[in-house]
Amino acid sequence: MIDNSIQSLIACCIEQMRKDGYAEQCIETHRRRWQKGIVSFMVEKQTVAFTTGVGEAFLSKILPGLAGPTQRGHRRSIHLLDEFMKTGKVRRRIVKLVEHPLNGEIGKIVEEHLDWLKSQRRRDLTIHNHRRLLSYFVEGLSQKGIHHVSELTSDAIVAFVDYTQTCKLEHFYAIRQFCAFLHERGYTRTNPGYVLARNNFPQHEKLPSVYDSDEIRKVEDSIEQSSAVGKRDYAIFLMASRLGLRISDIASLTWNNIDWDNGKITLYQSKTKNPVELPLLKDIGEALVVYARNARPKSLHKEVFLSAKAPYRPMTRISLNGVITRIMQLSGVDTSNRRFGPHSMRHSLASNLLRQGIPIPTISSVLGHDSTQATMEYLRIDVTNLKECVLDVPLVDEPFYVQKGGVFYD
Repeated sequence: MIDNSIQSLIACCIEQMRKDGYAEQCIETHRRRWQKGIVSFMVEKQTVAFTTGVGEAFLSKILPGLAGPTQRGHRRSIHLLDEFMKTGKVRRRIVKLVEHPLNGEIGKIVEEHLDWLKSQRRRDLTIHNHRRLLSYFVEGLSQKGIHHVSELTSDAIVAFVDYTQTCKLEHFYAIRQFCAFLHERGYTRTNPGYVLARNNFPQHEKLPSVYDSDEIRKVEDSIEQSSAVGKRDYAIFLMASRLGLRISDIASLTWNNIDWDNGKITLYQSKTKNPVELPLLKDIGEALVVYARNARPKSLHKEVFLSAKAPYRPMTRISLNGVITRIMQLSGVDTSNRRFGPHSMRHSLASNLLRQGIPIPTISSVLGHDSTQATMEYLRIDVTNLKECVLDVPLVDEPFYVQKGGVFYD
């Protein structure tokens, strides 16, 4: 019989997850949710024994108002704990993705294509996804008796993409890029992927969620700064709201990235690997100093932002996302029909700079975009300037409406 006292239950569950081969990052995510969520809830309720009812009561209290992905994460953690208590097992929610071997002539060329992607400094995750998707393609062709490039036809390509049941769009782009590689390297006389020149998979357009400068100021003023956690969270939020840093860049920020003498922050972006140089604004500098002197745990970790409880670790993208989401939810700012995660701060900064008349190239530099084309997306939400593009409808003289006896109205 498994001990259902909450701390013992969590410890046993984590031990079982390690035996089952769960990644440490996954285990840490669940541990953090349990300690900050259900454990705190049970302390408040002055109870030690975990039950299904206690878990459901906790979910009923915290889920309303949370973003969908956050809700699913909390449900998963509580249900995982409940299932382990009842069965002694931890059931995996996601089936491990299969990756087929890259056999034969086409498989060998896929390997060459992947090496080329690596030489183009594509992210490891991107290359891994291309390998997996193209392994399905090679396996599918093999099952159709196609083992050589000379046997590859446009009909075979279309048939494979049409047959895929999941991730159709991902297969589409991976195969189209591979076919272009075949033609560029001289393996085919023409590009066999020409039939994939157009993407006919509809995608719903999403407008960025933005907050104006007054709303951002209200959120910043709402952050409690008397506690160590408050001091840390205030500095984190300023990094997102004033500089527009991606959450991955905030997580990887180190003290070496901060040039106090020259008042600037220099780093290589996690997403693009491109360097970006930003001003060390006065408010951000002061917030970092207050955090470092009065709130940051003593640690050998070089990352700026650490967890508030021992063992002290660098904060992850998930934990930083939770910080900003929580701040937005408690700020009193209306978030109805708007997303309120860290990327909304990035969109808001761009939008507010546009309203101030800052040129697009300057905004691109601030956001660390490769080109101004990426920044042009933010023009869609610059309503003020869009209104200035509206042309007045010219007045039409009355004779136009009564010509030919008023036949216009027939």
